[in-house]
Amino acid sequence: MLGGIPPPRRRRSRTVILVIAIALAVIVLPGVGLTALGTAQQVLRRFMTNPQAGTNIIVNQLGQWEGKERITILVLGIDQRPNEDPSVTRTDMMLLLTLDPQTKSAGMMSIPRDLYVPMPDGRQDRINTAHVYGGPEFAMRTVEYNFGIPIQHYARVNFSAVTQLIDLLGGVEIYNAQEINDPEFPDANYGYDPFYLAAGSQQLNGATALKYARTRHGDSDFGRIRRQQQVMMALREKLVSTDAVAKLLPSTPQILRTLGDAIETDLGINEIGQLAVFMKDNVPKERIVQVAIDEQAVQTWTTPQGASVLIPIRDNVRELRKKFLSAPLDTAAAAATPEAIEPNTGRVSLQNGTKTVGLASGAKGYLEGKGYIIDSVSDATQVTAQTIVVDYHRRRAYVERLVATLGVPPAAIVDAYDPNSPVDVMVILGDDYQVK
Repeated sequence: MLGGIPPPRRRRSRTVILVIAIALAVIVLPGVGLTALGTAQQVLRRFMTNPQAGTNIIVNQLGQWEGKERITILVLGIDQRPNEDPSVTRTDMMLLLTLDPQTKSAGMMSIPRDLYVPMPDGRQDRINTAHVYGGPEFAMRTVEYNFGIPIQHYARVNFSAVTQLIDLLGGVEIYNAQEINDPEFPDANYGYDPFYLAAGSQQLNGATALKYARTRHGDSDFGRIRRQQQVMMALREKLVSTDAVAKLLPSTPQILRTLGDAIETDLGINEIGQLAVFMKDNVPKERIVQVAIDEQAVQTWTTPQGASVLIPIRDNVRELRKKFLSAPLDTAAAAATPEAIEPNTGRVSLQNGTKTVGLASGAKGYLEGKGYIIDSVSDATQVTAQTIVVDYHRRRAYVERLVATLGVPPAAIVDAYDPNSPVDVMVILGDDYQVK
């Protein structure tokens, strides 16, 4: 454990353009290059109120990111009410993002807000209170103190920034595994703003995506942090698979005017630009590790004051930490020996998303004849024209073989990573499925 709290670090850029830059450089990963950065630089030159603050990206002076050591950033999502000082706000989300330039891999690890931990100043409290006690710097020190992960930078994000960014991108597509009905979802004025979302594939605008990522009705904080990671990866997918970046950059002035100080970070704009280029060229989606301190790594406890909190199970947390800091299996090696790494065993849940009676039962017999293990057969909650293959465990070779066996296109695969799912894949048969 670390022994003390160092002096506060200097804070540099506070402009909302960093929402885009951090998302591109660390969360969203590839998808932006020097041309896009040049466009951003031109916009910034015209609209930055203080061009002497070192916040412009000078493309021809950007250079290469030459970092050789791992870099880790603590992202703090704050539920800031109107006219509320962000420094007195508890964090609603805590997420570690890491990049290892040696293995060319990245990772994200979610931390539940009710985790009850010791802090560097000797007090014991929920980890989401660390920001209130000493701002982003103390939150960084608290995470380091408990998990032994050195953290170099932070980004504090007001949720309005997330909403606006997603809207400017035209929304994101996610797969909602089960119906959500939350009549007590809180609004910004201590009241309620009921939230409902049907099961299945959904196109979400910014406000709905934020609700999806924050609701806890019907499950727990663990389900919530998994949805947060799902939304972040959907944001990444939107940026790398469409021309959203080109459309977004000209909107920089609108973002600046609308969001003001919605984000604060101690990363410099040139650092972010260099990271963006490095990530674009070196880190594909398959080399992003996603973990969360979840049900397997905590136990519930009630404090003497009657508060319900989570106590970390240190051995299990250490295993998650090890996974977070480890590079994923090399995809080339996996392709060379697929059965050694991904044996042709797994558990599949089949659902009939059509009006054809017995379709899923027939598919069960066909797949079992091909060696697949069918965990369950049921009717879907909605009719779908296209077959959907929900990948929970990211066993890429296995899922691709299953899709080929079903005779549906690879586009049917939906990434809904959930390491705690009892099945590897859920298949919702659509009208396009041809009976075998």
